[in-house]
Amino acid sequence: MGANGGGGGLPNGVGDHALPNGVGDHAPADHALANGALPNGAGQVNHALVNGADQANHAVPNGALANGGGHALANGAVANGGLQVMAAPNGVLPARVLYRAFLCLPAQEIARCRMICRLWRDITGTEDFRRDHHCHRYRMLMPLVFKQELGVADWQLHAIDTPDGVAQLRPVVRSPLHHGELRIHGSSAGILLLSSGNRLYACNPCTRRWARLPPLHVDHRIIGFYAPGDPVAAYVLYHDRQEYDCRYWIFQVDTNPYATLIGRPGDLAAVGLDLVLANGIAPSYVIPPVHFHVYLCWPPQATRGTNDILMFDTSANSFSLIPPPTIQVGGEHFHVGVGAQLLVLHGRLAMAVISPARVVDVWVRNDMNDLWSRPYRIALPVGAINAGVFAIAPDPSLLVQLPRTLITHHGAFLSRHTIQESLLLYPDILPLQDTDAVDDDPPFFHND
Repeated sequence: MGANGGGGGLPNGVGDHALPNGVGDHAPADHALANGALPNGAGQVNHALVNGADQANHAVPNGALANGGGHALANGAVANGGLQVMAAPNGVLPARVLYRAFLCLPAQEIARCRMICRLWRDITGTEDFRRDHHCHRYRMLMPLVFKQELGVADWQLHAIDTPDGVAQLRPVVRSPLHHGELRIHGSSAGILLLSSGNRLYACNPCTRRWARLPPLHVDHRIIGFYAPGDPVAAYVLYHDRQEYDCRYWIFQVDTNPYATLIGRPGDLAAVGLDLVLANGIAPSYVIPPVHFHVYLCWPPQATRGTNDILMFDTSANSFSLIPPPTIQVGGEHFHVGVGAQLLVLHGRLAMAVISPARVVDVWVRNDMNDLWSRPYRIALPVGAINAGVFAIAPDPSLLVQLPRTLITHHGAFLSRHTIQESLLLYPDILPLQDTDAVDDDPPFFHND
């Protein structure tokens, strides 16, 4: 195995980004390049996953990715009898194999790979690749955390990546403090809805495209943001500030933006639903809804006058209520949900509740019979925070509670929001590029 392009290989397919069964179909998406670099073609990458086994930590030898080659694995094999990849005479992997491998990389590493050579830039620069990367089933939601380092007059927003269950911070956007507090009002399909002072924006941090929106958050309360399906439009759900008589609106973000009054639509058979909607919903920068299929879902503490979970059907523009889990104590049934966090686990709506005994009860709802079960009970480790955002580990049966040492270092604190990175350009939703920014507008590309 020669250095710097001398036909480097990995014996028996062991090493970085092992891509079993179709090169990328079963590999976790968030395997970042070590230190974010490809020095001298070394291409050090961690976290192999072989047919769902435990992650290894093998580096690609020098030259394995030199000169844009992507040299084939030794013996022409991909782990455990998967797709056989025979090296071409010059030792370069076929473009289709590189294509599938790139699908498994985070967007930040895709940007770095594009600088390696023209072949890699061509492979990752097509709309088909952007869409396939966006739809790759291992694109994971990452919790967002604010940081303000000492002596730095910026808000810094980071995503928490959790490869192998180990939390790592990755920069997303930053904004100067003199523009006002940076708030996250929503996240969907890789698009963030952000406000800074009296200004409201939508942006995709991965592509640095953005849009300037009317300041809906000034005189109204934004409660949700969603970009459903294959989005050519995004939507802001908000209501006015009328005391005990809130009315709801949807603002459509596309080439012809407009607002639609929907009133207080909902299931008329749901007892107390209209009263709940009239009282209003907590702003999404405080308690964001969870995206579950076509629904936005709020925990009980986001509303007043009910212990139920509030749901908004984005396809029908209608609200409804569903009961939370219940426990039996002394012959009586009590609702579970005070201080709960909603999340999606195994494709089902779930609720995580921290008990006074510092045990996390994870309830999962069965969509077929609307019943809740409690398949997981997780003891909090010493030093863990009492509440916050839980991240889904590569093994979706695990919840990773973020340690206090991470979120308090340098003044960092958790938001309740997550982001799923996307390379899609969304020209109808985000018509502006970072080169269109003038006079710190938008402020989140400041000194970036």
